[in-house]
Amino acid sequence: MTGGNSTEHINEVMNQTVAEKTTIPQQQEAITKLSIRSDTAYIDADPYIANPYGLLGMVLQIRKQNGQCPTNLSDPNFQYEFTPFPIKRKIDEHSILKEPKLRSSIVVDQNLAANVAFLSYLKAELTSESFFSLMVFDQTAGVIDQQDSDWPENVRVWKQQNQDLLLDPEICYLFAIIGFVQKNIVRKKYKKFKADAKGGAFGLNINGELATSTEEYSLDTKFGILPIILKRPSPISKPELTLLMNPFHHELDLFRGLTGSTMENRVLYHKEEK
Repeated sequence: MTGGNSTEHINEVMNQTVAEKTTIPQQQEAITKLSIRSDTAYIDADPYIANPYGLLGMVLQIRKQNGQCPTNLSDPNFQYEFTPFPIKRKIDEHSILKEPKLRSSIVVDQNLAANVAFLSYLKAELTSESFFSLMVFDQTAGVIDQQDSDWPENVRVWKQQNQDLLLDPEICYLFAIIGFVQKNIVRKKYKKFKADAKGGAFGLNINGELATSTEEYSLDTKFGILPIILKRPSPISKPELTLLMNPFHHELDLFRGLTGSTMENRVLYHKEEK
């Protein structure tokens, strides 16, 4: 196709007049730019947007289904829920983020969303012809002060008061949330430019091709939670003698793909991730 209004001509002119191109980062580059930690599980928790510090000390329980513990919680047969009572805690004042911090601005395509768990919720809304431009902020953050002299005793008291949960053979895990970061994601959708499509020719130069804005803006909120284990699956009937245990990588993977659309009901269900 040739001519002054062709797709090829528009792309050629754009590349001659727009010096700086936008590129889609590789997987590890995106993880670095977004400051995504490997020891953090990312979930939705809309009810905590007004008071995200309320997440600290909350305990999640993960139950068996048909006698089996899950390998991830995106299987609709599994569920997790908050236990009724959190662990009493003190917040480390030095960990509180005083003001929002812009982490990065990146462009995401279907492939990047499929390969970075933090971005996987965008995958269903992308095609080979569309992109999202993201601005990612750390809105606020905080951790429990584990150096506080009362913290170990608070954990012991919680365990003593919740022996029924620790001894319940149907509960695979009990996770306590000891830290969080609230990430706000401002996104705008773009589509590859086509000369016969409606709309203007203003947008992004992505790898030398023009992508035009759809004017679709949205704000997403994700909570990165730092969990620690109070109970994990064990062949013995009594709970572990260790007060707290750090999760292994495969245990953090339990949270992959979770969203919190029904967090108000304290139970989440999701489709199986293959």
